[in-house]
Amino acid sequence: MRRLELALLSCLLALFDCSLAGCGTTHAGDSSNDTAKWQGTWKLISCVANGESQPGDVEWVVDGDRYTVCLNRKPAESSTITLDASQKHVDIFHHDTPQGTFGGKLKGIYEIKGDSLKVCYDLTGERYPKSFEAGPGSRQVLYQMQRERR
Repeated sequence: MRRLELALLSCLLALFDCSLAGCGTTHAGDSSNDTAKWQGTWKLISCVANGESQPGDVEWVVDGDRYTVCLNRKPAESSTITLDASQKHVDIFHHDTPQGTFGGKLKGIYEIKGDSLKVCYDLTGERYPKSFEAGPGSRQVLYQMQRERR
């Protein structure tokens, strides 16, 4: 009887360890959770494109899988947004962007912490940036945003 109890105890401990450690599996980030975190109105704190500061009265209003860029408090452009929380990738599709600029698509990376959002886009639309850098010649733009309201 003692052997059976020890075997059962060993199995239970192994199951408990697997539940804590995930048995070697990794869990992808929850994109719906990150999408929920993006919701609301975001005010531009700073913007750097190809190493140059870009001033402006800019807001992003995120509602579901859409975001609207507002310039001087007036809607200027609406886009579809898709997040991949496991890699912190963001894909933007600008319906009104003419072909040739970047084909109406942007690939970016993001970091969201509370009411701060940092997004870096590749202006060619060809790849995801590897870092939050937008120095001279990088062909990247870095936005620092602060939440105004949910």
